[in-house]
This record gives sequence, structure tokens and C-alpha cells, in this order.
Amino acid sequence: MIAKAVVFPKANAFEVRELELEEPEETDVVVKTLVSAISPGTERWVLRGKHIGSVFPCSPGYQRIGVVEECGSEVKGLAPGDIVYGAACRWKGEVRSMWGAHIERAVADWRNFTYLSSSWLSRSELETLAFGIVAGVGTKGIRFLEVREGQTIVIIGAGFIGLCAAQLAVYLGARPLLVEVDERRRQFAASLGLKSVSPEDARLEEVMKEFSPSGVDMLYDTVGNAETTDRLVKSVRHQGKVLLQAQYFDKEKCALDLDQIKIRELTVKTTCGVRKDDLQETFSYIRRRIINIAAMITHRFESEEVLKGFQVLHTNQPFNLGIVFRWDKRV
Repeated sequence: MIAKAVVFPKANAFEVRELELEEPEETDVVVKTLVSAISPGTERWVLRGKHIGSVFPCSPGYQRIGVVEECGSEVKGLAPGDIVYGAACRWKGEVRSMWGAHIERAVADWRNFTYLSSSWLSRSELETLAFGIVAGVGTKGIRFLEVREGQTIVIIGAGFIGLCAAQLAVYLGARPLLVEVDERRRQFAASLGLKSVSPEDARLEEVMKEFSPSGVDMLYDTVGNAETTDRLVKSVRHQGKVLLQAQYFDKEKCALDLDQIKIRELTVKTTCGVRKDDLQETFSYIRRRIINIAAMITHRFESEEVLKGFQVLHTNQPFNLGIVFRWDKRV
């Protein structure tokens, strides 16, 4: 079985290749891809060759919705026609898997997929639910911080995760403030009704004081810039919380000033990835539009235009947040 897939042959390069899928086994399902979505932070790091575990050539991506076409004799709980979420796939040859979501068809163990529906989903549902994992990172972060009504939270980064986290914080009755260097992202945050400030603003400390005079309750880092994080730690109240959720690849520059954390007796938390319960919670928020994914999708491409989407990711031009690919004409 041959399937077209996006492949990174080397750092900062991308192409479409035909991969030979492995033969399905008793516990496998064959899944036809309907939509896949780029995780802009992680996949850009993979493309640059800086993500932990990055190898070339590789096939990237971990956000995909598909329809089950075949089921092995030992598959449980799934049937042909079911709509599922999952990126797993096995193929032959030299191309390594960096999850491999951007492929037209997949063969993998059924336990790697999350059931969504036994009936067809609308285009809107398929596109928005496709971002379940990256949105789920924000969901998990807000839950780990135990955000409550009336609290203040500073979120470093108005990218996809930061915007999802901020929307959920508002829903829970908290007051978020995004810290973002990119003016385009700050303007986009404003279109969602979210407040933001640049870390390069000369009045940053004053803005923090005005936002929460007694100190913010929590600081949520989605970026990993030590200078910015250290500067904002000083705005957190005594015995507040810090969540470190960025990609901390540069060991020389990502170290934080632990003394500033210690003297404030801050609780430091971390999260990595999402589990199935995180996904289910996030799917509920997306379906109820508590997290407005539709507004965050800036680009849509058909499968034959998939490389245009990665060009947008690579150059970061034009402005982009959510990039989704439609692999099936029925979508």
C-alpha cells in the first residue's frame, strides 16, 4: 500500500514522497486521512532540526483526523466508517517517524486512535477538532495551575497554545494578560478580546503593576526565553505559581534565575504532551466554542497544496496561526 506523505529530507527542507505502508496486522486499522493540522511550534522546531529526537529524513505532524477503512480481527471498539483522531503510522524504508500525521493513509495499532464519531462530521468540526493536541496543551496547563475565578495570570506567548490557554482562563473567570513580542499576534489577540503587552515595552513593569498591584497569581511560559521569563517572575506574588511549558532546547540560554523563584517561594510546575483525558476535555471545550479554534485557523490547503502550507510555516509569512490540510474531497 503506497501513501503520499510530507517528508523533511534535511533541516529547513520539505517535500512530498510516496511511502510504502506496512501490511496491516490483526490489531491494526487502516485509516484514510480526512484532515491534518500543523502544530506550529513543535513542527517548526523539527523542521529546523532542533527538536529533541529530530532525525532526517523524517515525516512530521501529530494532529490528524481520519476515517477507518479496515479493521484487523483483534481490533476492539472501532469499525469501518468510524471517525478517529490519531497520528500513528508504520511504513517501510529510511524515513523516520516524527509522528507522521501528514500522510494520506495510515496503518497502525487501533489503540493509537481516539474515537470521535460513528457518523460523518461537518467540515467545521473536522477542522477545529484537528487541533485537539495543541489546544490540549493549553487546557492541561490551565488545569495544572488550578486557575480559579478572580485570579490573574500572565501568559508568555500569544501563539496557538497561549491563545487557547487565555480563552480558557477567561471562561474560568480569571484575568489573563498575554506577553508577546510580535505585534501581529498582539493585534490578533485583541480581535479575540484578549489583552496583551510587548516584553520590549519600556513600561512593562508599570503595566504589570497596573494589571495586578499586589502581584500576579501565576506566570505561564509557552516560549522559553529565559530573559523574558526571569523579568516576569518578579511580577509574581509571594507563593504564586509558575508553569514552564515551552521547548527548552538551548541549555546555555534557557536557565532561569532560581534565586528569584526561591525568595518568592513560588511553586514551579511543568507539563509535557497530552493524554486521552486531556483530549476529551479539550474536544468538549472546542465543540462548545469555549476555545474558539475556528477564529484561529488562518490558512487552509488541499492535500495537493500541502507544501504551500509548510512554506508558510518555514518563512512565517504571511501571518499565520492555525494551518489545516484537507486530504479528502468530502471535507
